[in-house]
Amino acid sequence: MAGSCTSPGWSDLPIDIILVILQRFELPQALAFASVCTTWRAAATAAGVPRCCGPLILSWDNLLEKRRQAQGECTALTCNWRHLLNVDKAYDVSFAHGCFVACCGASHGWLVLVNELSGLVLYNPFTTSMIPLPPVTDFSCVEVVYRSGGSSEHYLAAGITCDASSLGTWFYQKAALSCSPSEGGDYTVMIIHCDSNWLSFVKAGQRKWQVASTIVVSSRDRYADCAYHGGKFYTITVFGMVEKWDVDKLNGPTKELVVAARHHLGPILTRHLVPTPWGNLLGVSAILAGGYPDGIRFQICKVDPDGCKKVQGRIWWIMLCSLD
Repeated sequence: MAGSCTSPGWSDLPIDIILVILQRFELPQALAFASVCTTWRAAATAAGVPRCCGPLILSWDNLLEKRRQAQGECTALTCNWRHLLNVDKAYDVSFAHGCFVACCGASHGWLVLVNELSGLVLYNPFTTSMIPLPPVTDFSCVEVVYRSGGSSEHYLAAGITCDASSLGTWFYQKAALSCSPSEGGDYTVMIIHCDSNWLSFVKAGQRKWQVASTIVVSSRDRYADCAYHGGKFYTITVFGMVEKWDVDKLNGPTKELVVAARHHLGPILTRHLVPTPWGNLLGVSAILAGGYPDGIRFQICKVDPDGCKKVQGRIWWIMLCSLD
């Protein structure tokens, strides 16, 4: 009498076969692969698949060339992803044809992409969910020039004339999300656009961009970055002015000056706002300065939202060996 036997399961596959299967996956599928069971998770760890909670770097250096090759074909474009703890290992992530001309923001696992019509879309590369935002023609600073037959011929923005596909390559500078669209859909998107002079936002379900503020060109200042922190949006300009925005007011958005614009020794290359996991908001300034590696000095300071027109906290000076 034959004894009873147990049918082998997926977790009983030899490790070499599991690794062969894993090598055929792109990053989103590889992350799902690691969640199947302890055996597959161990194989994914051995293969260097990053934990989904870790930060990832998106690189699209060859995207323009790929777009030229893919024109007229309904093919997906693939970008490289790297984990901060293992930057030498690259993972492939494919994007639907026509949805990725540029990327102007990443928040809560979602990317803010520019599509081939110069509109913005929210895209989750792990679930492939896509949420279109109001079109670029909705902005008051964008004028549509029509042909005699009624179809659009080109766009006019900030005195620059360009077609629908090329406008988005320079029109958007930075986008930030208040929360993940996956968590109930009650999110807000704030963007810096139109040569960094305009600040606009849109809430979930709205069909029109709302202008929060504009900077007069003659002032020579520009918006440099925006971030969501402690339930409010914050912006910083090239001259160092930090403002806190409340976009939920019934009569329109309101702003509060947190840090006044100030002068610094040496030209400011760029500024960023960085929320930290421990609850602080940091202002990071890249300053052109001699005697530093690559000729750049980084100043990092804590922005105190309750400090009212001043920055409090210790200042760190960082010297980087390379910016590559």
